[in-house]
Amino acid sequence: MSEIFLESPLSGIVRLGQRVLAVDGKTCMLAEIPFVEMLNLRGDPGDERFAHAIRDATGLGLPIYPNTTTVGAQRQLLWLGPDEWLLKLRDGQCEAVESAMRAGLHGQHFSVVQVGSGNTTFTVQGVAAADLLARGSPLDLHPRAFAQGAVAQTHVAKAGAIVLCVDAGISFELTVRRSFADYLFRWLCEAGS
Repeated sequence: MSEIFLESPLSGIVRLGQRVLAVDGKTCMLAEIPFVEMLNLRGDPGDERFAHAIRDATGLGLPIYPNTTTVGAQRQLLWLGPDEWLLKLRDGQCEAVESAMRAGLHGQHFSVVQVGSGNTTFTVQGVAAADLLARGSPLDLHPRAFAQGAVAQTHVAKAGAIVLCVDAGISFELTVRRSFADYLFRWLCEAGS
């Protein structure tokens, strides 16, 4: 019987680790957070039973305003659209959370789909983080326009990405499809060289 093991979409990059990049004399660090579990959620935010079931299963309130998030110790719930969210879990509880959601939402119109294996997450942190991302994205990443907790779906160097502001102007997370991960990581390294 063959062994099954997890492999990051960036496993082919030599010296993967954390990269220190520079933009106009300022630096930032680029790294991958591999194997973040993710659930795509769809439902009616106006239905109190839906909102309660999500809160009970995740411990997070449902963000109902555009481009906002709810963040816990090891979990993030990102608003993607009027009836769509992305739940990111770093606590290894994806199966349990999904089961709890399905039980709490039984009989309602909803969708819960695991999407973690099809995506990965990058972090870009440091005083040059916003400048690096601005080289390939149309987003205004200035703290007055993209504050802590803000989230947006956009492109970075032609790769679709969900950008989350962790700390205004200096710390961002990018969630990208697995198939674009190698390309985008290399592009960011080149843009920050």
